[in-house]
Parts: sequence; structure tokens; C-alpha cells
Amino acid sequence: MILSVTVDGDRVAVRPSAVRRLRRRGRCRALLVALFPIVAEACARHQGPRPLVFDFAARRTCLVLSVGGPAGVAHIGAVKALKEDRVPIHCVVGNSMGALVGSLYASAPNADLDDRFRQLMGAYVAETRADADHNGVMLGALFGGLAAISAGGFVAPLVAAAVGVGAGQVGTEEMQHDRMVRVLDDFFHQARIEELPVPFVTFFQVATATGVVRRTADRGGLADAVGASIANPLIFPTLAIGPGRPLDPGADRMSATPVQDACRLFPDANMLAINVTGQPIELGAEMRCPLLEVRIAAEPVSPADTLALGDTYARVVERARVSTRAALHR
Repeated sequence: MILSVTVDGDRVAVRPSAVRRLRRRGRCRALLVALFPIVAEACARHQGPRPLVFDFAARRTCLVLSVGGPAGVAHIGAVKALKEDRVPIHCVVGNSMGALVGSLYASAPNADLDDRFRQLMGAYVAETRADADHNGVMLGALFGGLAAISAGGFVAPLVAAAVGVGAGQVGTEEMQHDRMVRVLDDFFHQARIEELPVPFVTFFQVATATGVVRRTADRGGLADAVGASIANPLIFPTLAIGPGRPLDPGADRMSATPVQDACRLFPDANMLAINVTGQPIELGAEMRCPLLEVRIAAEPVSPADTLALGDTYARVVERARVSTRAALHR
């Protein structure tokens, strides 16, 4: 005798032992006893796959770095902790400051990340000074020329030129987006994303006449991609905003810590998320990747603190290192 039932379109066979129980113990009671585990198993199958457990040994791990403005230097301390614990990183996804720090790691995973960031900031400061000197010379020449035309003589043009040099230097913006992209391109030696030793992806938004659309940067020039993701007018006051111009994606909750996007691009990986936004990660129902979130308390850090690389910078990086190690050992 063969007995079968259909659950959600699946036909499930009942073992012969269950049939014998039907005969011995009464059909109604035995039928319920026999079919319960079968129906439960079939229902479990139709609930969809269970979320995988985060396991460094079971699958590769993708490092996801949140936005965070200048306070995003905390990511440097987090990566330092991962290296100390010998956590393997197979891919990196980051936005805004997470893109900047993530690109420094992905382009040279064996290098000291803190050293690389300091070198980058040093190169940017040097380029800023060069721009200030250039602007001062140009403005000095202009002022001097105008003075010579209007006043004649020798002293007045010299005084005007000196004033122009000073004004040009003072008027040079400390945080200037195009300069940062230029420095990044030199620092990365014109690297392309698809050629990096560690796979890297970032996102940015593009302004349109009616709103913004999101773009994925998984190939092309690394400096241009990172520059698009860090295009934030709160950090770069002279940043041009308008149709066709890139924007930092941090205002979008999903993009603030882009775990869901990372899972879509690397569905077979653990998601190790470093979140310095002060807000919980926004996840959709389709998120299936194992997730370990390290939430680091946001600290007020100014762009000037970042450029100075002083006590504030060192404190933020060290606290992030300690917090990350603690999270890994819970």
C-alpha cells in the first residue's frame, strides 16, 4: 500500500511503517502522526533558503565600508584590526569616505593602510600649497599690472603685486574636489578598478534635471570612481552641483552602508560591514548574505583634522581598531 499527500504542489510519499501504524492504531490519529513531520518538512522547504551563518572559513569575505565624512578615517583602524587578526578580505565595497579608504586598501592590500593615507594627505597638502602659490603669482601679476597702468612708477606695482600674491594664497580653497581627484590619480598611478589586486566597487549618484540616479563604478579609472563617490559639497564647498555631475550617495539609506549592493555583486561572500554612520544598516528582504556588522560610534572630525593627521585623527583610528577587535572576538 502506498500513501502520498500533496503540499504546495509537492507530492510526498509516506513510508510503509506509517501505513502499518494506520492499520494498528486507527486511521485518524495515525494519519495525523504520520503526516505531521512530512508536512512540516515540506512547509519549511517552501519558506525559502535559510540565511547562511557568517563563517570566515566557509566562504570568502567582502569588506563593506560605510560613508561617514571625515569621521570615516575610523575605517583605517578597522582594517588595521582585521589585519592583526589575519582576517582574509577578498573584495571591498565602500561609499564616500569608505570608498576612499577602501580604494587605498584594495590597490595595495599588503601595505600599511595608515601610512598610505598619510602619504595621500601629504600629497594633497603639497598640491594645495602649489595651487596657492600659482594663484598668488597669477593674482599678483594681475594686481601689479593694473597698478602700473593706473599709477605708473615702480613702487605701487610692487606693493599691488605683493597684495595680489597674498590674496591669491589666502583665497585658495583648502578642500577642493578637482584637486583631490587629480592627487588621487597620481597617487594610484592611473590605476583602473578592474586591474586591482582586490576586487573593488563603489557607488555614486548623478544629478539629473528631475532628481538623481545611482551609478555603479566597478571598472574604469579608480581615481574618477572614488572622486565621484566622495563628491560632497559639505566637504568640498566649491563643488559644482548640477545635471550630469556626480554626488556622494550617502543621503540614500541603502547606500550609507552598502551591504545589500555588495551582496548582490558578491552573493557567495560573507558581508563584514564597518558602520561609522551612527545609524543602523538598512536591509531589504532579498538580503541573503551572512552579515557581521561592526558599529563604531561616530566622532566629530573636521576636514582640517583629517588633513592635519594629529591627535584627533590618531584617536579616531585607534578607537576603531579596538572596537573592531572586540567585535571580532565576541
